[in-house]
Formats: sequence, C-alpha cells, structure tokens
Amino acid sequence: MKIDKNVDFFVFDLGGVIIDLDIPFTLRQLDENIKSDKKYATENFMAHPLHHAYEKGEIDDTTFRTEVRNVFKKNWTDQEIDNIWNAMLGRIPVHKIQLLKELRKTHPVYMLSNTNAIHFRKVEEILLADTGVEKFDELFDHLFLSYEMGCRKPDTIIYEKVLAQIGQSGEKGVFFDDTAPNLVGAESVGLKTCHINHPNALMDYFNNVQ
Repeated sequence: MKIDKNVDFFVFDLGGVIIDLDIPFTLRQLDENIKSDKKYATENFMAHPLHHAYEKGEIDDTTFRTEVRNVFKKNWTDQEIDNIWNAMLGRIPVHKIQLLKELRKTHPVYMLSNTNAIHFRKVEEILLADTGVEKFDELFDHLFLSYEMGCRKPDTIIYEKVLAQIGQSGEKGVFFDDTAPNLVGAESVGLKTCHINHPNALMDYFNNVQ
C-alpha cells in the first residue's frame, strides 16, 4: 500500500465504496411487488423527494414507510418495506476493512455517506456478519451520516461541515465516492477525489500512488 505524502486524511463514501451496492436489484424488487403502471415511480424512486428527505433526516422511519405505502399504493408491512429497501445492500469485502485498519495506523479516516437509519442499521449487521467488526466507529475516526447532519451530497454545505469538524483544509484530503456529482461537490471545497467506478478502483488507488 502506497500513500501520497501530501495527503493528511481520507474520507470514504459507504455505499459502492466500502459495501457493494446493487440499486437495480431494489428497483426490481419494487417492480415485482407493484403493477406495471407504477414503473415510472419505481425507476425514479432513488431521486424521489421522499428518498432525499429521509436521507437528510427530515422524516423518521415511520413517516418514510408510510409515504412509501402512499407512493406505491401498497399496504406493505414495515418488514416488507425494509426488506425491499435493503435489497440493494451487498457484501463488505474483508480486504477493504483491512485497508481501513492499515490506513488508520498513520492517518485519520472518515466516512461521509448519504444514508438513512434503515440502511445504516442493516449495513452494520452486514459488517458484523462479513467481517466480525461490530460497528463502523471502530474503523473510522468519525462517521458523517447525512441523516444525522441534515444535508446530503453533493450540496457544498455537507463537505464544509466535515472540514470544519475535523479542522482540516480540503487540499490535504482525498475523498472516495462512486457517484460523479458527489466528487464535483467535494472538489468545490478543495478535496482531492477518486472515482470508485469499478470493483478494483479503491485498491488500485493505493497501489498506484506516485
């Protein structure tokens, strides 16, 4: 593992960077549970105001589930909604956890994620099952979670809040994310960025640093 001598800290997205994601699988689960005339709503659900409000902590779990029932006109139970919603969450590769542990020996590492309470509870269950680590706060110096912060990527304010809390300037950090607009937001506050756009991108970064 190689580390750029000009980098003082690292910030990692969660979904698509640490944990594997399959968003189309969740959308297929929705399709299978509703009539075809609701397909438009299904395809656009990830950008639905309800989803964004939940990620910013503007609504709680109960309100989110109630509104999901209203959007899709289905009388799903809480558990059925959670199962569909969590279907996108995949595995957490152990080598990524090992990377975080090694990095943290010499550098602060932070998580910055657009997430929500239902997902985060499930992700920590997967973390324990896949790696034996009970909580993400055992791996990171701080968890910056959108639903606790009241804002979400790629809005500039979320990156500003991160830098203010850790007391660093953006130029000294690297941010890893799988979504291009989120990288643009990070770059607006001076962070270096790495686009995680294929399964080996994260490890490649640390193998190819000059």
